[in-house]
This record gives sequence, C-alpha cells and structure tokens, in this order.
Amino acid sequence: GKAPRNRRVSDKFVRVETERLDELIDLVGELVISKTQVVELAKASQNSESENAAGQLERVTTELQYAAMKLRMVPVKQVFDRFPRLVRDLIHETGKDAVFEVSGEETELDRSIVNRIGDPLVHLFRNAIDHGLESPEERKAAGKNPQGRLRLEARHEGSHVVLEVSDDGRGIDVDKVKARALSQGLVSREQLERMTNEQVQMLIFEPGFSTAQQVTDISGRGVGMDAVKAVIESLNGDVEVE
Repeated sequence: GKAPRNRRVSDKFVRVETERLDELIDLVGELVISKTQVVELAKASQNSESENAAGQLERVTTELQYAAMKLRMVPVKQVFDRFPRLVRDLIHETGKDAVFEVSGEETELDRSIVNRIGDPLVHLFRNAIDHGLESPEERKAAGKNPQGRLRLEARHEGSHVVLEVSDDGRGIDVDKVKARALSQGLVSREQLERMTNEQVQMLIFEPGFSTAQQVTDISGRGVGMDAVKAVIESLNGDVEVE
C-alpha cells in the first residue's frame, strides 16, 4: 500500500560515518580511472557493441561521480549560524553600533571546507569591526548613518562559491598601509612605487603586518590576516579585497 504521508523527518536522513563516505569517494575516483581505460580500449577495438557499452559505462560513471561528490556537500548555514551572536558581542565590546545581515546560508560547500572556514571568517569580522567600522560619533561627523552595516554573504559565481564579508566603514587607508609596510621592512620604497592600490591593499595579508596603533584585545591576538590567507589558500581558494 501507500506509505503514510506523515513519515517522520528522521526517515529522510541517514547518518553515515565520514570515513565511509571518504572511502566511497576514493573508490569512485578509481572507477573513473578504470572507465577511461575501458573507453580507450573500446575505441581501439572499433567494435560498435563494445563502443556502445563503453559509452553507457562512461555516462553512468560520470553521474555516479557527481552523486558521490554531492554527498559531501553541506549548507554553509551551519557555520553562518554562529556569527550573529559573535558579531553582536564584538560590536558591544568596541562600543560601536551596527546591524548585521546574512544571506545565502543555503549555499552548499564541501564539508571539509565548511569545517575550516569558520576561523578565517571570525578574523575578518574582528578586523572589520575593530579597524573598518568607525565610532557612531565619527560616522555622524562624516555625514554617515551613525549605525554601521556588516554583511556576510555566500553565493555561486560560475563553478566557484564566493564568501563575502563587507562593512560600510572607513575602508583601507592605502597611504597608512604603505607607511606601515615600509616601517616594518616588508617592502622597499622602489617596490611600493611600482605597486597598484590593489597590490598595496593585499599587503595587509603579509605575515607580521599590523596597522593597529595599539594592539587591542579584539584584533591583536597574534593572529594576523596572513592566517586568513593561509587557510583560504590551503583550501585552493583566493582572497580578494575591494
């Protein structure tokens, strides 16, 4: 007969050990290699039946590979959910004022990336709140809304997933970065003269770089922006600054 319509949600999901999942992914990888060999042999045989069978094998293997990869995908929501409270606490700690917006939580990423993406994001927010956002008084004086805006967004761009942390604060002071990089011996004056503004902005990711006049509790915990870049690059990602 028909299955009852109100099947429990738990029936929809199966908990699987990640080790078993990884084993499946590895086996599919090996299958893809074997499939390539079989397809080559079938082409060389010039036997239409062999070629048809190999073509079918190729289609099924490709779909199996895609299905296996999808098993590892999880929504970024499970990382994003920790940020509203964290950001609220940081804003409160600095005596600043800002609203926090999140979008794209349903965007899916490989679980190994989702597990490692939290710490770099935390650091970007610490930086945005500590260095980017001005105090309500400063914002008022600059003709801005005294309440700042912080955003965390995930979205697809082609075959990539973009995670964006943004704020409507004072932005990066290029001259300040140049002076700091010089005084810390990260670059020479000649190198600086040849650099574009974008290249100068990327200097904030150099090990040992800091523009904080005094090291505060929030941004100066000995973990620089270089740690953010290192984690992202270890996941085959790129860091961009606008």
